[in-house]
Amino acid sequence: HVCQNLYLACEAIGAGTCAIAAYDQEFADKILGIDGVEEFTIYMAPVGKVQ
Repeated sequence: HVCQNLYLACEAIGAGTCAIAAYDQEFADKILGIDGVEEFTIYMAPVGKVQ
């Protein structure tokens, strides 16, 4: 699973992440500059420094 690998990579570098499965897909596609047909979001996971 791609996000599992992201969690493991974050742990290795001391960062954090949180999988997000509920979001406005049309808005996400728009701000990412993808068409929503040929390319589209299926999952989101922000990465950041853990404090």
